[in-house]
Amino acid sequence: MSLWDEVLAIFLGDIFASVLLVFLYVVIQWFLRATDVTVSYNWSWKGTDYSPNFDIRNRSNSRAYLLANIAYTRNEGKEMVWIDNDSLWDEELKPGSIRGRDWTLAPVKGIATTQEALKLEVGVRLQNGRQFWLKGQGPGQMKMGRTQRTAFWLREKFEKAAITLE
Repeated sequence: MSLWDEVLAIFLGDIFASVLLVFLYVVIQWFLRATDVTVSYNWSWKGTDYSPNFDIRNRSNSRAYLLANIAYTRNEGKEMVWIDNDSLWDEELKPGSIRGRDWTLAPVKGIATTQEALKLEVGVRLQNGRQFWLKGQGPGQMKMGRTQRTAFWLREKFEKAAITLE
């Protein structure tokens, strides 16, 4: 092997290693972002006024988020019932915090029975545009695809093993 062949091999190896490291960095950042906030809820009512009680958790150790609004829909998001822009606007989710019980949320307009409330889909939006859709039946949990469910499972395993990624 000549000198220039060795230089070329080393150069290509360095390029490949750099691309691999950047790819791993992007995957880890996606993984952390995809699993840092979880949202669930249940319903409370006074007479015919129904409102959700949220359990919003920020599992990130370093990033704070600001909440924006709540969207209530039916039929897989095709029919808009109401958008609540006031109840959660500018509430901060500090790193490692759990929020929800101390909020007084406005009752959902146009909902008067438990059956109507259980058919709603609830979406919570952050001020950076990220949105979490919750299924409608019973206590709501985040809608997740297979990839995101696997990412949450993997993050839970890492946390139990006390391996921090942040």
